[in-house]
Amino acid sequence: MTAPAAPAPESFEPFAVDHILVNDLPSTLGTLEAPERYTVTAVFTRRPLQQELDLLAASDVDDRLTEAGYQAVTLRTADRRLLIDNTNLAELRDGLAHLIGSLLDDIGSRVATTRSTQAKDAAELASRAAERAHQVLEEVSKVDFSPKKRTSHYH
Repeated sequence: MTAPAAPAPESFEPFAVDHILVNDLPSTLGTLEAPERYTVTAVFTRRPLQQELDLLAASDVDDRLTEAGYQAVTLRTADRRLLIDNTNLAELRDGLAHLIGSLLDDIGSRVATTRSTQAKDAAELASRAAERAHQVLEEVSKVDFSPKKRTSHYH
């Protein structure tokens, strides 16, 4: 019987949006009173890492939104939720959702690469420390405190 394989280090779901919270949409949608723009609340596929949240809040995200024609749209986070401010479902359907998906994928990939590099560096340091400890133990094992047998001068 073989032991189960250990999980890959730092393996997790992609940084992405899973679904929109329909109950958080304005109750007037589909009526004449519906707002033109509003906040759409979406749920991430998993709890974001702090590095991902930091990159999502960076100015280059706003720059990419503006360059794509979504200068009024802003992104905020609240726990496992992405708050897409100043938009609407039509705008999301017609391209904004794909842009946001791309932004999140890029951020997730950057963080995964950084974390993978950090994990490799940590593993290399641990390996060198283990090798050094092994060498020290080998040297220690060669130390013998037992008294030397005295040879007789009278043969």
